[in-house]
Amino acid sequence: MRVFALAVGVMTLGLTHGAMASDYENLLNEVVAGPVAQVVNSEAVWSSVAQQNTQTADYTQDQIDQLDAQWRAEVDAAEKPLIDEVMARPLSNYLKSVQDESNGVITEIFVVDAMGLNVGQSAVTSDYWQGDEAKWQVPYNTGGVELGEVELDDSTGAVQSQVSVPVRDDEGAIIGTATFAVRVDQ
Repeated sequence: MRVFALAVGVMTLGLTHGAMASDYENLLNEVVAGPVAQVVNSEAVWSSVAQQNTQTADYTQDQIDQLDAQWRAEVDAAEKPLIDEVMARPLSNYLKSVQDESNGVITEIFVVDAMGLNVGQSAVTSDYWQGDEAKWQVPYNTGGVELGEVELDDSTGAVQSQVSVPVRDDEGAIIGTATFAVRVDQ
């Protein structure tokens, strides 16, 4: 059986000490040990990332920037060929089901390849290229867990934080990342 452990030393990220910080730590540890580990160890995730890596391995930064610009333009457009293609992938459907089954604790999931490009996601992200952000750079380059700041999401009204972890192949090599937006105000 394929299992890679995820460890997280949860920081309180500026929360006041006491019950709120402890609840936050407990929630993130529970999410990382449960649904996050289950998702990143699933064949649906690592096989999709591995497949896309074969397609994007030779992309130049100009190609990546063009795809990212296309994605950003499509976010508010009527025609969305790139977004529609990614959202229709089996991986995106799987991630949507994981989000739906979380009872509101997970508000977004996206999986990213070795170039920092989205492979699948539970909801449309604002950009296609994550490679310029710590949520991709930390787990991909170090194998560590990146914990985002606790923030109020304007679109959902939820107080949440992003947890980003590496995605590994069968030999344990890092091949991509997965980011989970976790609601911390429940």
